[in-house]
Amino acid sequence: MHRIPCRARRHAAGALGGDVPELPIPVSADESVPARQTDIPWRLKQMLDILVYEEKQHPVGEAGPCLEYLLQHKVLETLSTLGKAEYPPGMRQQVLLFFSRVLSQVQHPLLHYLNVHRPVQKLLQLSGDRLGSGMEKEEVQFVAVLCTKIKQDPTLLAYILEVSSPRPSLCCWDMYGVSCGVWLI
Repeated sequence: MHRIPCRARRHAAGALGGDVPELPIPVSADESVPARQTDIPWRLKQMLDILVYEEKQHPVGEAGPCLEYLLQHKVLETLSTLGKAEYPPGMRQQVLLFFSRVLSQVQHPLLHYLNVHRPVQKLLQLSGDRLGSGMEKEEVQFVAVLCTKIKQDPTLLAYILEVSSPRPSLCCWDMYGVSCGVWLI
């Protein structure tokens, strides 16, 4: 289990009502227990609370040590991989909720970072792959947060829809039937 050393923990302790332990990347010990029945949702909320609190303690635009750790150690990539694998069962739902909350509550621009937009792309690819999966609400919430961010900063679209090698079936066509040059992943 990864531990997140974070100087901001002592600052977050006061805001969260007590001592804040080192944050583990949440992984259930029992593979058969659904993620929502473990401490994973609580741990993800704790990570979010610390990131939001840390952001309030630093000047606008400056990433604090916890956010830097999250980015440098590919924590979001790890979470998206666990979500893709549904490890433990129901993890994708928890990951979608976490990503939605982080992207909507953390004001620091995150989608520009490779270690953020790559896992976001991975989650987008997974969304809607299973009709009747029971995660439609979380998928819509995730996409809605992304749309809000893109509406605020249209340059983010390039990070979400990376230009790649041509794949005609996935080309984005404008209303006149002319290729716009953007290839969906």
